[in-house]
Amino acid sequence: MLKRLAARIVLAVLLSWAFYSAIDYFALHNWNNNDSLIVRVIEAGPESVIPFPEGQDQSDAYEMLERTTVLQVLSDTARSEELLTVKTVRLSGSGLEVIAGRRYLLVWDMFSDGRVQYSIADAYRVSLTAGIVMLVCTLLIALTGLRGLLALLGLGASIAVLVFTVIPLIAQGWNPVILALISVFIISTVTVLCVVRHVRFMLVSLFGSLGGCFCGFGFGALMVYVWQLNGLAGEGGALLASTLPGLNMKGLLLASVLIGSIGAVLDVGISITASMSEFVDYDEHIPLDRLLLAGLHVGNEVLGSMINTLILAYIGSTLPMAVLICSGGVELAGVLNDPYISQEIVQSLAGTLGLLFTIPATAFSFVLQESFRRRND
Repeated sequence: MLKRLAARIVLAVLLSWAFYSAIDYFALHNWNNNDSLIVRVIEAGPESVIPFPEGQDQSDAYEMLERTTVLQVLSDTARSEELLTVKTVRLSGSGLEVIAGRRYLLVWDMFSDGRVQYSIADAYRVSLTAGIVMLVCTLLIALTGLRGLLALLGLGASIAVLVFTVIPLIAQGWNPVILALISVFIISTVTVLCVVRHVRFMLVSLFGSLGGCFCGFGFGALMVYVWQLNGLAGEGGALLASTLPGLNMKGLLLASVLIGSIGAVLDVGISITASMSEFVDYDEHIPLDRLLLAGLHVGNEVLGSMINTLILAYIGSTLPMAVLICSGGVELAGVLNDPYISQEIVQSLAGTLGLLFTIPATAFSFVLQESFRRRND
């Protein structure tokens, strides 16, 4: 058993390395960004401050740093052996720490006098990201087998629905709430089909999860109406509204409530269904009231950790903005009244209420189905 497991892990590592190498080769040979090059830093000299031009007001000026850097071009096959010795610049306090031997994106600006200014825009991480994602996926399959593969398929389908259908249609002006409702139903159905082991209990998981999600959505919609939130205070909300002026920002906020909570709600609904199905498999004549109580107890146990997961996920995603708000010396009342914080509170509380409703919805649905089955046996 241990030998087979070790062999699977080794195979997962080898497959990930091969995938990383293939993506790296493809990216380097097909990099078509005319404004940047993938380069490897051969040598990076010390940085020095660029002096300000004479007569320039330095009160509002940013200090610029310059260093001589030797680079090897990687993304241009015609220049793959070429070494560039250029002076790269960056603003003081910004930019990456350039390390010899690592790969970066080199960009440049051409001025009217013919002068070229080079800078290191970012680290090159395309192939490494793909390799790490592949490693996690293959390890999941190696350790969990078919269930892990099905879970990945469900995740892939969910991402595809959101990235290739919902988000483009929202950008085209479609109603975000309707699209979110449809996507939540599709994601829930696909996840239940891929994850729930007992076919006869799939509808239970689906009904309980959707019921909890829609309950949380209704509560979130009520809070948005009562608090008069317009969706413009979120990350990039004002920028998005100015870029796509016809977009329904309040609807987008409500859509984010739906999509943001479905993952945790599905987790609770499927966990309760799996636990209750195990009880039925162990004793198919277990009293229904005892089965219901067991499902509620399991749900209450799972709820504590899932609420932590949900709330901490929202706090973690908004931590930079929260620190920025608090750094200004704002009082607690001002923080709670801030529309950005209010939107995050709406999403957190709506998701929490969705989890609370999912527990009895799933447990009662399971008992009702089991009662119907026993009457017809």
